[in-house]
Amino acid sequence: MLDTTHLLTPAMFADPYPIYARLREQAPVLQVPQIGMWLVTRYDDVHQILKAPDVFSSSRTPALDQLRDPRLTEGVEMLATSSLVALDPPDHTRLRRLVNVAFTPRAITRLEARVRELSCELVDAIARKDSFDLMEDLAVPLPVIVISELLGVDPARRAQFKRWSDDLILGSRLDGHLDDAEIDRIIASRREFVRFFHEMIEHRRREPGDDLLSDLVRAETERDALSPEEVLTMALLLMVAGNETTTNLIGNGVVALLDHPDVLPRLRADPSRIPAFLEEVLRWRSPVVMLVRTTRRAVTVGGVDLPKDAVLGVLVDSANHDETHFPEPGRFDIERQPAHLSFGYGIHFCVGAPLSRLEGRIAFEELLARVPEFSREPGPLEWTPSFNLRGLKRLPLRRGPSLSAPATP
Repeated sequence: MLDTTHLLTPAMFADPYPIYARLREQAPVLQVPQIGMWLVTRYDDVHQILKAPDVFSSSRTPALDQLRDPRLTEGVEMLATSSLVALDPPDHTRLRRLVNVAFTPRAITRLEARVRELSCELVDAIARKDSFDLMEDLAVPLPVIVISELLGVDPARRAQFKRWSDDLILGSRLDGHLDDAEIDRIIASRREFVRFFHEMIEHRRREPGDDLLSDLVRAETERDALSPEEVLTMALLLMVAGNETTTNLIGNGVVALLDHPDVLPRLRADPSRIPAFLEEVLRWRSPVVMLVRTTRRAVTVGGVDLPKDAVLGVLVDSANHDETHFPEPGRFDIERQPAHLSFGYGIHFCVGAPLSRLEGRIAFEELLARVPEFSREPGPLEWTPSFNLRGLKRLPLRRGPSLSAPATP
């Protein structure tokens, strides 16, 4: 039997791709008792699961942090049971239809000028510094400000939102290093986060505005299309998902440029290739590592018979490196045009994907135009030790040509 203890080590977070390859070859559907789930690693199996919500449920799935520690159930009940990502049809269909209007092509086009303005401001500030933290100065604030403005939240509170978001993510850390103080902090942040949005929603009921949160409140109060709990969980989900995915995309994209110095001049010479570059970044270092599903009935996946109510960790990050779909998957190649699964697939395909792609494209257009050369400060990369997100805590850079070896394995 394959030893599963190595799946919970810091090495797994630093460079999981050799481990993914071993799992795909030796145990593509593997039960891991330490985390209470089966890991699914091959592209075809992941695709099978994501396209069949009638067999693989989202609503009957426990949150990762509840699997991690029973104490973390406190303060997360609504997030785990009535969030859009944790629902099956027909409730999922109803909520998805309501929020889709904010992310139509026309709606995203209307946001482009504001995203450009913010990107220019942030990158101009970077260009005035000799050294900067890419995460703190660009990757974090850009998507936080955009989603805050979309929801009608004061962007000046972005530091507070980032702290809440970091603590929510800390709850999905599965490496066994949460102490009592961290658990208390996670629970406190959840309470603060929920209380803040609850107060905002009450304010919008009294004084609606021209923002997405007001639209959600109107759907509740005027059309009875949402419950009060659904308004709250939708706002929480959009606030967290609306910044974490893009933050990781931008950070991972800069790591890709540092690791592959031949790509940077190609993008500067032809910025129209930035969208293709971003799609390869999404495949190469997926911002979302894992999705979770639960079997509605006994089913066979990858030749393995699974019982009803089996919890599945669907590793899209591994699927994006499956050799049968992506030759030489460790090679970064902006000519691939990959059919990656980083935004999911089927009915749960990420509703905010168009906005994330817009923010990523404009951020890199402005960064490459306004900061001609940059390199990484010495020291190891600090990856967030999470099984469902892949992103950096910090990325210290300096203006000027690279003086060091590639940034990451």
